[in-house]
Amino acid sequence: MSRVRRLLPLPALLFTISGLVVTPSGALAAAACTSDPRPGQVVSQVPVEQLILAARRVWPATTGRAVTVAVLDTGVDGRHPQLRGALRQGWDFVTDEPGGAVDCAGHGTAVAGLVGARPADGVGFAGIAPGATVLPVRIADRLVSGDRVLAGVLAKAIRWAADQRAGVITVPVVADRPTAALAAAVAYAQARDALVVAAAGTRASELNADPTVADQPSYPAAYPGVLGVGAVDAAGVRVNNSPVGSYVDIVAPGSDVLTTAPARGHTTLSGTAMAAPAVAATAALVRAARPELSAVEVAQRLVATANPVAGGAGSVAYGGGMVDPYRAVTEVLPGGDPRIQPGMPVRDIDEEALRRDARWRSLAASAVAIAAAIGLALLGCAALLVVHRRMRRGPGPAPSTVETPGDDVELAELYFTPPRPPRT
Repeated sequence: MSRVRRLLPLPALLFTISGLVVTPSGALAAAACTSDPRPGQVVSQVPVEQLILAARRVWPATTGRAVTVAVLDTGVDGRHPQLRGALRQGWDFVTDEPGGAVDCAGHGTAVAGLVGARPADGVGFAGIAPGATVLPVRIADRLVSGDRVLAGVLAKAIRWAADQRAGVITVPVVADRPTAALAAAVAYAQARDALVVAAAGTRASELNADPTVADQPSYPAAYPGVLGVGAVDAAGVRVNNSPVGSYVDIVAPGSDVLTTAPARGHTTLSGTAMAAPAVAATAALVRAARPELSAVEVAQRLVATANPVAGGAGSVAYGGGMVDPYRAVTEVLPGGDPRIQPGMPVRDIDEEALRRDARWRSLAASAVAIAAAIGLALLGCAALLVVHRRMRRGPGPAPSTVETPGDDVELAELYFTPPRPPRT
């Protein structure tokens, strides 16, 4: 049975981080971090993955406002400038008290930024749904080896997020094992019309070279009704450690993804944990724009409007294809049914060309501003020179006029001509 049908019945630092491990509840660390994770440098360029997803096209219609997206991770650092005003009080399952705004690892802050980071002057990065509210749910203290969390803690967190009326619950981690309690928690959230979006996990290293072999299911991604998310690179090709299996419903960029670092600045991370928030944020955009749709209908719409990628629609490596925020919000499905639509043609994406284009646009904008300032300064100097000469010469013939560039001459071309990008 296809994953789409399975959804129907249910109402500058580089890391490669795939998941988390939580110690038993009796040994969980205190909320205060023994050492804060290192902040990042502010990156001004528009990230490649945001050029690919192009979510800004749909912001005039919806930014995810009034939708709460729960992030079940290591907490979210509320000090980050782009996350101020984006968070509501969550819960800290590490200390079992209200909170969630402490992040000793930085992983949850990265996920939250991809969901709802606010735009900022001079910064190209922003969340896919910058109007959404992020609900931080801290289920782990810090990152250690492995990619698992305790199923019991995760089950409690999912139930709590559903009780807080989260429209979307983001699970960028994998449970250590499937349990009846975890399955019941997912069903509990779905009964309250919350869409659970989960990372597909990390593929076993020995299988990376063979995409024809299916991985063992990971949970909660493999539970019915949960949107399981795989990771692709900038060219739309599956990342080697992204799992292959029927529980992969949809894919999103998950290779060197730029996002928010703890406290300030930005960092890059990889894995399905970085792909899941793009899908969760897109779901928030749809839920804000179409509040009449149920969680099941939103999930169907995301899959139906995904763009085809290398594996083709419905493949065990790519699911329905690459999530597309604009199509998910705006596309009219025939008869209102969530049928798979003809997609955009597969494109070969030159990542370096995209970055070069982003740098060029930033440089061009700066050049115009600099040229305008220089032009005003030169004209001012010319005026002062004329006044000075008149004062020295006294009355007499008018001095010859100072030639100025015609209106059809761009100041940027006259005073500052930046190198143009090479033609491809």
